Parts: sequence; C-alpha cells; structure tokens
Amino acid sequence: MKPIDLRTDRLRIRQFHERDIEDCIRFRAQVFGIKEPRQRAENWLQWTIDSYRELAQLGQPPYADYAVESRANGHFIGSAGIVPTVIAWGALAGDPADKLLRPEVGLFWGIMPRYRRRGFAGEAGMALVSYLFRELSIARIVATTEKDNIASQRTMEHLGMTLRRNPLPEPSWLQVVGVIKHPRRR
Repeated sequence: MKPIDLRTDRLRIRQFHERDIEDCIRFRAQVFGIKEPRQRAENWLQWTIDSYRELAQLGQPPYADYAVESRANGHFIGSAGIVPTVIAWGALAGDPADKLLRPEVGLFWGIMPRYRRRGFAGEAGMALVSYLFRELSIARIVATTEKDNIASQRTMEHLGMTLRRNPLPEPSWLQVVGVIKHPRRR
C-alpha cells in the first residue's frame, strides 16, 4: 500500500515525520489537553511513524494519525486520521443489554484553535472519505464524538454522515456516531 499523501484545494494530508515533534506537542496540548513530557510525545510520534510501515507490510488499512498542513504555506494546522473503532450497535439502537462490539473503520480530525471555523476539518475528512471509498473500497465509515461537540457533528453532516445518538451515558466519546456508507451501498 502506498503512503497516504492527499491533496485538496487548500490542504495536504501526509504522514508525520520526526521533524513534526514540536507541532505534535502543541497539537496534543491545544486540541486534546494532553500535557506530557517531551519523551512521551516523541514515543507517540515514533509509534505513529512505525505504524505506517508495519500496517502497509501487513496489507492492513492505514490506521494512523496524519498531519494536515496548508498547501499555501506548509503550516501545520492539525491532524486527521483513520482509526479502528468498535461500536455496540445494539446498545446504540436502544438495547442496553446488547453490548457486543463490532469493528468499524473510523475517522477523526482535530484542528489547531487558530485555524478553526474555516472548514478545514470537513475538507480533510472529505479527502479521507474519498480515499477510503476509492482506494480501499471500505463499505462503511464512522466517526464518533461527545454530545456537546456540535462542531464535530456539523463536520459529520458535511461529510454526508447520518448521525445516531447513544442513549447510554458512557463512553463519552461515543455519544454521537456519524455513519456514511459506500456509494454502492446507499
């Protein structure tokens, strides 16, 4: 599988490199509130970089975080990725006893605060959706978020996802699930 290097009108979505460490540290602190020792961030970055190679060698989906940068000036503006996501669809549909997990291909995005409200998350998300449908023939893609993360929910809708609300209070990151099916499955 060739490395992901996607381009939109305004963005480039690419694999992280060791030289991205300062951007990773700022991103993890500003977007996810992760304050950690530099060594921990370096370990995460190396693990991410190693995963590109290892997953490709195994012929697996490219589950990983990717840098999102401006094509105009090369500035790092955030991260988007393809993640394994497990969902208890029965519980989500209202049967709290059905907690059987089903694996899905998920998306995530996070944009640095100074670049928000410009449509970058949706643009990056759309590039990944197109890639997953076109290159990997993924049948269904999901994204998850908290009930109060309206911006993420709007991005899901922009991507054409149908939103489902979780009637259960936990886990917090699975309160809203966006789902989009491959065009041949709709």
